[in-house]
Amino acid sequence: MNTKKIATLLLLFVFTLSIQAQSPFQGLRMGDIAPSFTLKNQNNENVNLDELLKKGPVVLTWYRGGWCPYCNLALKALSDELTAIKAAGGTLIALSPEQPDKAIITNKENSLAFDVLSDINNDVARKYGLVYKLSPEVAERYENGFGLSKYNGNTDAELPIPATYIINQDKTISYAYVNADYKERVNPDKVVTELAKIKAETNKDKLVIVWSSADPMVAKRVALMYSHAAQKNNWFKEVTLVIWGPSAKLIASDKALQQKIEAMKKDGVIVKACIACSEAYGVTKELKKLGYDVLPMGIPLTNYLKEGYKVLTF
Repeated sequence: MNTKKIATLLLLFVFTLSIQAQSPFQGLRMGDIAPSFTLKNQNNENVNLDELLKKGPVVLTWYRGGWCPYCNLALKALSDELTAIKAAGGTLIALSPEQPDKAIITNKENSLAFDVLSDINNDVARKYGLVYKLSPEVAERYENGFGLSKYNGNTDAELPIPATYIINQDKTISYAYVNADYKERVNPDKVVTELAKIKAETNKDKLVIVWSSADPMVAKRVALMYSHAAQKNNWFKEVTLVIWGPSAKLIASDKALQQKIEAMKKDGVIVKACIACSEAYGVTKELKKLGYDVLPMGIPLTNYLKEGYKVLTF
């Protein structure tokens, strides 16, 4: 985009600050249920909200179009925090009424590593209560300035409020940033913080048992028995058994305990083994043959402790 065009756009924004028909009370709020949708991304692939939610919370952010410098800055700011957003368990997607060919350009020009979806005619934004109509004067300026109808594929002169939502896995909106002033955008750090809260709250219902004892009775009557019971009785949403230290040597040779763990796995218990421990006892091959995930456990265990998991040791 050349300097003259940028200057023209900035003038348009300055002239239209006070006359856009946006309501400060528009948009869904925290506690509302997020409507489902399926839209095409910049690669012409279907993206379904319900499918994304199976993986974890979803961050939805609306932008007006690639023609809007504020939007491009906001998308870039979120992109810069994408690693942190993913680490906090979130999936980031952006929505706009601009046509797919324009969305491709927006994605490439901003070097975005997340999906940009084309919400044609603002159909999804309308479900979220975010659509507003430009005044005739603003619509004319936008059309003459950069051709809004070419971006949106219609002459409706409608745009979405550039809102940002965090949708929890039960489809409840756990965080909402809706600001009628399109110059004001969500702070990406706030998004990461809110995702971390969700993750910590979710992890409270996940149990990790670190089994290090070489005593067969402790294994049978304590570590394995409780792990299995917690999973079968749904005492926790998720149960992980970590084979650590001397227990690696014990499970590599005890057929009865191996059968017990196999039954636990069938019922949903996640089984992992510390590779440093298995290497120390020379049983790595045996544990891998048993179908256990044998991997470095120092960082995962640290994350369990930091991210709110319930951790027991036996």
